[in-house]
Amino acid sequence: MKKLALVLLLLCCSAVSKPNPFVAADTLRINGHLAIWLGSGWNWEDGFNYGWFLGHQIKPVFENYVIPSAFGGVAGYNQARQIFDEHFVVDDKYIEIAQGMIDGMEMANIDLYSTVLNDTLTYKDILIAYSIPDFTAFSEKWYYNGPGCSNLTSWGDATANAPELLGETVIDRNLDWVNNPHLINNALIVIWVTGDPLKQSFITFGYAGMIGALSGMNESGVATFQNMGNYFSSPAGTGFYPVNLAQRDGLEARDFNNDGICSPRDITDAVRSHNVASTYIVHSAGPSFLEPAAEILEIHNAYGNAIRTKNENPAYFGDNLVATNHFRLLKPPTSCSRYNRISDSLQTSNQLDVNRNWNVLGTAGVNTNLQTIQFIPTQNIIRFSFAETGTPAYMLQPVEVPMDSLFTLFNVGIVENQNEDISTINIFPNPGSRIITIETLSDENLILSVSLRDVNGKLITEINGCPNGFQRYEWDASRVPEGVYFALTESKNTGTGHIKTETKTIVVAR
Repeated sequence: MKKLALVLLLLCCSAVSKPNPFVAADTLRINGHLAIWLGSGWNWEDGFNYGWFLGHQIKPVFENYVIPSAFGGVAGYNQARQIFDEHFVVDDKYIEIAQGMIDGMEMANIDLYSTVLNDTLTYKDILIAYSIPDFTAFSEKWYYNGPGCSNLTSWGDATANAPELLGETVIDRNLDWVNNPHLINNALIVIWVTGDPLKQSFITFGYAGMIGALSGMNESGVATFQNMGNYFSSPAGTGFYPVNLAQRDGLEARDFNNDGICSPRDITDAVRSHNVASTYIVHSAGPSFLEPAAEILEIHNAYGNAIRTKNENPAYFGDNLVATNHFRLLKPPTSCSRYNRISDSLQTSNQLDVNRNWNVLGTAGVNTNLQTIQFIPTQNIIRFSFAETGTPAYMLQPVEVPMDSLFTLFNVGIVENQNEDISTINIFPNPGSRIITIETLSDENLILSVSLRDVNGKLITEINGCPNGFQRYEWDASRVPEGVYFALTESKNTGTGHIKTETKTIVVAR
């Protein structure tokens, strides 16, 4: 595996320090499928690492799928750029991630000039390209460019007789889109690892460049999947927020709605807290002890929203919840052959185990099914398959992986409470070309030392703290080549005496 950020953390639990490896980002293969592990804990740094590692995948998806297929060519994409500027808002953290991706791509010597677009890519293009569902309602030509999809959640009485579940939840997802080879060949799993106590680690499934939660699950066992709805109408007003970013907000927060528990309602409330631009069906589910264990948000830019649970099911569904691409509560349901096939299977028997959950959803399979994802929250098990050329995902044998193992893949040597409180340092300018300043942010922490290392872990320089603690240091970066460097600080909390280490990325660019 190619390592971007191999650094040495200094552990001062005794008089003798020993190195501990900490990888801030890396790519890996899960049974041949591409994944990226992002664990810096900082928005810009995660974005930078994402772009640095995968820029060679991101740009081809943009030029060969996003522009010609999703937006119908350069004229359509430029229209989307104008719409984004006039009608959309995003949280600052996503601007930081997107800008980091652009900076990482540039540092990896990827030409940001698009010959297809005849323009240079910016962070806005990252946000536009991977918010395709939100542009669908702005033009009849774009109505059906978003993901199709079907989902099935089973729990409670429906899984009580399955020995491997005993009433626990299993949720399955078919992501249906288009058979574009650049999507098929650039399927991606992103493992987002955080040390922020107000956030939690989570995993998203999608394509190189995506930062939202089109399909995702978090360490609390809550999953969310977005389908397109029906009843398109032109959006009115401004301030639209991309739906996949709203889903990510709910997925990443420890408790988005502050009701004391992480549940599917956190995702629902995160999406409902914003204006939406199009028509969506957001299916979220979690462990069976939650009430409800699964729910579906039907939301529309003109008709408002409704929450559908098993209470709106036909009686024979039992504890199963199904979503395709048609409203069934917010607006009168229309016929859907995929929904009908799942319904017929449940009418035969509403008792499901892990394999039957997969196979029943498979009755809704189509030849544009690009990803099938199954999640068992209480067991932290993810099963998935990605389409191959000529073979849809649901027809392929799934790969099984423990979710916890993905979160802890590279951070075994990290000091346990490395990110237990706010950052102790600030670095500016970053990126910088010559003099880069490193300064203390917290009066409660006595900075003992700061070391600067390159991407291979080689020590560049080390600064020891003065009796009153390290306060400010100016590093002359003109003496080192362009590239990525790391500032490693060791600090002591003056109140508790606790020793803490922290790593921040520095980019030297000229």
